[in-house]
Amino acid sequence: MESCWALGVFSLLAVCALSTARTECMQVIGTLVCPSNPALAARVRMDLKDEDSLPLEIDDLMGRTWSSSNGSFVLSGCGADMGPFNTPDPYVYIEHKCASIKYAHIVNDTRKMQFALVKTFLPVILRIGKIFLDDSDA
Repeated sequence: MESCWALGVFSLLAVCALSTARTECMQVIGTLVCPSNPALAARVRMDLKDEDSLPLEIDDLMGRTWSSSNGSFVLSGCGADMGPFNTPDPYVYIEHKCASIKYAHIVNDTRKMQFALVKTFLPVILRIGKIFLDDSDA
């Protein structure tokens, strides 16, 4: 009988926690640039993720897109974190094949990069400009 009571209390607490989750949406606009080979900035997969810092918790996928033929992109999505004062911690994750100017000896290898975003939620659109995939600031 005690286990049924404990299960009921746990279920009630779980429902209360879920009801206080705060959902925020964002839209990020920018352009990927690969100076050494502009074609490598096209059709690059980009993920908008929410960093979850709790142990055993994986980061949530908020949205996904692919850059256009000229490297431009519009990346949007929504994320939710528990608690009324907790908002998503957004970042962009990119996998690409643009060679690095710092590691020129590594070629034809898939490279990964990620960077945090300012917490700018809709209706405000975050315009981040150019992202240089070759590790330069051009």
